[in-house]
Amino acid sequence: MNGETQNVQKKLIKQSVLDSLGEEGPGGAFLVNTGECTGRSTKERFLVEHEDTKDNFFWGSINKSLDSKTGINFIDNVKKYVLSKKHYSMKAFVGCFPVEVYSTSPWHVAFAYNMFRTQQVESLLKQTNGDFKIQIWHAPNISVKDLRSELKSDFTFPFEERGVVLDPTKGQVSIVGTAYAGEIKKSAFSMCNYKFPEDKIFPMHASANCNKDGKESCILFGLSGTGKTTLSADPDRYLIGDDEIVWSHKGLSNMEGGCYAKLINLEQNKEPEIYKAIHREGSILENIDYDKNKNIDFTSSLHTENTRGSYSLEALDKVFKQDIESQHPKSIIFLTADAFGALPAVAKLNQWQTQYHFISGYTAKIAGTEMGVTKPEATFSSCFGAPFMPRAAKVYAELLSELSTKYSVTIWIVNTGWQGGYDKGKRFPISVSRNILKAIQSGELNNATMKKHPVFGFDVPTECKLIDSKYLQIPEGKVVTKLAAKFIKNAESLGQKVISNEVIKNGGPIF
Repeated sequence: MNGETQNVQKKLIKQSVLDSLGEEGPGGAFLVNTGECTGRSTKERFLVEHEDTKDNFFWGSINKSLDSKTGINFIDNVKKYVLSKKHYSMKAFVGCFPVEVYSTSPWHVAFAYNMFRTQQVESLLKQTNGDFKIQIWHAPNISVKDLRSELKSDFTFPFEERGVVLDPTKGQVSIVGTAYAGEIKKSAFSMCNYKFPEDKIFPMHASANCNKDGKESCILFGLSGTGKTTLSADPDRYLIGDDEIVWSHKGLSNMEGGCYAKLINLEQNKEPEIYKAIHREGSILENIDYDKNKNIDFTSSLHTENTRGSYSLEALDKVFKQDIESQHPKSIIFLTADAFGALPAVAKLNQWQTQYHFISGYTAKIAGTEMGVTKPEATFSSCFGAPFMPRAAKVYAELLSELSTKYSVTIWIVNTGWQGGYDKGKRFPISVSRNILKAIQSGELNNATMKKHPVFGFDVPTECKLIDSKYLQIPEGKVVTKLAAKFIKNAESLGQKVISNEVIKNGGPIF
C-alpha cells in the first residue's frame, strides 16, 4: 500500500470511527471504551498444534494447545465472518514481516495504524530466512456462540464468549469477543517471537533507547506496569521502541511503529512526552474517565487500572531512525515493580544471575493488566513476557547470554515498585528511576562502591551522586526471605529443562 493510498484509507477510517463512536477528545484523539474486556483474555487464548511443528513450542498453562483441525476451523470461520460483514483493513509491517489486519471495528484498524510499522528494516530483513506474513482476523463485537449461530456452523471451541487463536506456523490469528486492542498487538508480537529465533535473532518484550547517533543503546525488559514505556521515553535520549525490540546480528530495532502507554496517574510534568503524544489527532485513549467537557481524569480507575493510550512514533520528538538498526547495547535493565518492599532500587547482575532472573521474570502483577487481577500479586513470567513467547524460555535465555557476553553488556535490576511495601510505603519516584538509569547508561554505577546482597547475592550500589542515599538502602527482614522463597519455589516448578541446577546454584538466592 503506497503512502497516498494509505492516507486516504486513514481518513476514511477516521470518519468511520467518529461516525460509530461519536467521541473525539483533546487534540483530536479518539476516546474509546472496550467494554467488559479491559485487559488480555488469557484463559481463552490458544496456539494451534501441528504434528510437524509441535516440538517447536513450549506447551503448558500459558501456551495452551488447540488441535490443528479445531484451530484451523475456528480461524477460517472468523475470517469468513469478517469478510461477510462491513470491515476495515490495513497492511503494514511488524519487525520485518508483513502484517495485515481485518476488523469489523474501524477504531481497531486505526489502532493498528498507530502500532505497526510503515516500512521494513532492510538490514533485519536480510538476516531472516524465508517468507512469513501475519494475518489477523478480528471480530470484537460478537461472541463465539453468536458467531456459530450467525454462520450456521457447528465448529467447536472450548469457550462460548471469546476466543484468541494463534497459528504461528501459518501466520494466522483470529480474535473474537474482546475489544481490548492489546490483543492485536500482542498476537503479532507472539508470531514474531516464534519466527525470529529460527535465524538466531533475539525478540524481546522490552523497550530500548540510545543516543542520537545510535550509540550507547540500552534495553529495558519488563512486564506491563514496570515502566518500560515511561522510562524509555527519556527527554535526553532517542527512543528505539517502547515494548517490542529485536536484537539481531547487526544491532537493535523496533518491531512496532507506535507506543501503547499505560495512562493511570499520568502527570504532564512527570511524563511530558507521553502526555503530549496522546493529546493529538490519531491517538486513541482506551477506557479513560472524562466529564461532559472531555476533561480527562487520569487518576480515575472507573473502568480499569489498565487505561491505555496508543500513538504513532510520529507523535514523539526524539525517536531514533526507524529504518536502520542502532548499535549493540551497552547496558540491559530488568525492570521489576516489587510490591513487597523486598528488593533494592538497583542491583548489578553477573552472568549466572542474569540467566536466573531472566528466566524467573519477577514482578508484582499490576491490577487491570489482565482480566481478573484486582490487586498487586507476585508473579513470575519467564523472559519478562512468557504469555508472548511460544518457544521454551531457554531458547530466549541462550540468545540473551550469547549476545550479552559477546558484546560485554552490563546487566542490572531496577526496582520501580514500592519502597517499604505496597500497603505501607511509597512507590519509587519516576525521577529516582530516571536518575538510576542515567547513572547506568553513563557508566557511573560501574565504578560505584558495591555491597553484596546477603540473600540474593547480587551487587547493590551504596552511593551515587544522582541518587539520595535513602533510596539505595538494602531491605531486610522477613519480606526479603519470603520473596526469595517464592523465587526458589518458582525455579523448582519450572524444572531442569527450563532452568538448570547450575543456574539455580550460581544465580539464585541462598538463605
